Amino acid sequence: MSLQTMRRANVPLHVEVASLLRSRILSGDLKSGERLPSLAELAKVFGVTSLTVRQAMNTLDDEGLIERASGRGTFVKEVEIKPRRVFSVKSDLSQLLGGDMPLEVVLSTDTSFDEDVVIDGVAFKRLKRRHELGGQPFCMLDVHLRKDIYQDAPEKFDRELIVSAFKELGIALGSATQTVALASADLEMAEGLQVEVNSPVFKVVRKVKDDADRLIYFGDLIYPGDALEFRIDFLA
Repeated sequence: MSLQTMRRANVPLHVEVASLLRSRILSGDLKSGERLPSLAELAKVFGVTSLTVRQAMNTLDDEGLIERASGRGTFVKEVEIKPRRVFSVKSDLSQLLGGDMPLEVVLSTDTSFDEDVVIDGVAFKRLKRRHELGGQPFCMLDVHLRKDIYQDAPEKFDRELIVSAFKELGIALGSATQTVALASADLEMAEGLQVEVNSPVFKVVRKVKDDADRLIYFGDLIYPGDALEFRIDFLA
């Protein structure tokens, strides 16, 4: 699916492309000094013409977000990433394991991501999937699970909620952290969640350790902006 079919009404395509790239630069997803793909490559990614991408690049150049180097390409300039204020909220692990919603797991058909990640000598299996609720997209996941744990029950981890599988397999969890931030839907998110490009989404970064304080599961979860609601009770 291309940006052509997912654009917002009455918004020029080059504005959409510039907005998507700007969001990735300001969020830090595209790092300072990182070389951007060529115009032709970006045009293929977004499903637009090279002229549209060039117009978007002109906008980002005017904003001081990119730098063009003759014969070398286009690079992300050093920009100030505004710090987020983080509120710490303590909760019980049972809330993470609860999951009483009847979610269905839909595996990604993209095999280009099928590679392991090794951290401190430990291999992690990468899993991409989508959770659906009532046949509608609820969440996109790009996560990593300790490969030895995955290999103990691959079919279960492929078809069930990972944290629920931990409980069923008797894997004792020690701690978990989740960081939640607002973001804008890029093309992949918009397609997977069936929302408009640049619409608000929640990005959840999750890390789970076992009772021996070993990292066993981490990754990103993306929710539509209308899927989550947070309540924080402040005590005097």
